[in-house]
Amino acid sequence: MNRNLLVMLTIFIMLFSSCITNYDLEYVRSNDSYIKIENNSYKYRLSVGDLISVQISTTTEQQHDFFNQERSSNSQLMTQNPYLYGYVIKEDGYLDLPSLGKVQAEGFTLRELENIIKQIALSFFEQPVVKLNIINFELTILGEVNNPGTYKIVDPEVNILYALSLAGDMTPFGDRKKVKIIRNTNSKNEVFYVNLTEIEVLNNKDFMLQPHDIVYVAPVKKKFYAINNISNAVSLFLSSLTIYLLITQ
Repeated sequence: MNRNLLVMLTIFIMLFSSCITNYDLEYVRSNDSYIKIENNSYKYRLSVGDLISVQISTTTEQQHDFFNQERSSNSQLMTQNPYLYGYVIKEDGYLDLPSLGKVQAEGFTLRELENIIKQIALSFFEQPVVKLNIINFELTILGEVNNPGTYKIVDPEVNILYALSLAGDMTPFGDRKKVKIIRNTNSKNEVFYVNLTEIEVLNNKDFMLQPHDIVYVAPVKKKFYAINNISNAVSLFLSSLTIYLLITQ
């Protein structure tokens, strides 16, 4: 009998050791009540293949606004498929804009390129206001998340935690210490890992994502025998104990 109880006690200890606690679910762990974070000055810089929407608002009379005439005449079509009126950054690093000509875009941030196009537009329009967006900025989030899939991003300065929130956060079985990022750089795939439990991750350049990144959350190693809360472990132990006692009576 003592031997059997020892076996049951061992099983009970194993159940608790495999429980996933609240600590395991934390991001950016720190014991300090006040943490000073360095200013992250990351700004996404445009690259070849980025598809840019260009909007120019102006006080110029409509009949003389040659840049926006084509856009307004196809407004319904543009709403259905915005890719039809975007401008791609070509291999030479330039945007080819109607009437405004070729504009170097590669290597600039969106705000910098807005100012460049505005200076060119001043020669044609009165008080132009330029607004740019990246149309084909997408992230793919896979693995131990609640809603895996591909998501379109409006703000190009997006970090991993924001991306995970789009996918409904990690499941309790997601490995927060080793999140895999797959990135295509200069036609080569680059793979690196980010530990989201360390406070230092907030100052890591890899904390920020780029267009077409793939974020993969691997399961923790103990997923196949882990229990995500203590109450489930106790319930399972009591059920096992009850069955054992019924059999041994």
